[in-house]
Amino acid sequence: MNALVPSEIQLDVLREVANIGCGHAANALARLVGGKRVDLSVPRALVTSAVDAVDELGGEETVVGVQLGMVGELRGVMLFVMPARDGTALGSVLLGSSPATAELESALAETANIVASACLSAIGKLTRWKLLPTVPYLRRGTAREVVAGAVRETEGEQTSRVVVLETRFSAASAPPVAGRMLLVLEKESSKALLQRLGV
Repeated sequence: MNALVPSEIQLDVLREVANIGCGHAANALARLVGGKRVDLSVPRALVTSAVDAVDELGGEETVVGVQLGMVGELRGVMLFVMPARDGTALGSVLLGSSPATAELESALAETANIVASACLSAIGKLTRWKLLPTVPYLRRGTAREVVAGAVRETEGEQTSRVVVLETRFSAASAPPVAGRMLLVLEKESSKALLQRLGV
């Protein structure tokens, strides 16, 4: 993959990987919220600098994000991000009450772990790689701060290129919950993924 100008075929393949992985993740989330439908947007693939990725995905809205690393042939992070109010709403759906902060954070972390595991399992089936998430880490702050933390941990250098696969989701729960799932890959991992898929 050209580090600066990926081909349309390569971007299509990355989008399809995101579509399959996030589709499995959405199914896992649907089961967690009582079988309610979870809708996904068409995923998009960004190949850009760390700084530009944060500008593209960030914002000043207060969010809660659960970040997980990856164990296996891929290197990068997954990020499960929701507006703060949706994080609270998801907690009430999962726990059936207005949970205390510690209970809410534990429920969100476990949800992200299940969702990430489903996503990585789907990608693993495509590649025949065994991929597992690391222990989830919860972040609070603006979308810009939360995304910047994930991107920074992926490559470490603000000038590095990263691949970001993003899809938005909305759950028809009561109350409704919406957010987005991000898969941020190190440059070399994205190359390895495309090569593994024959692109």
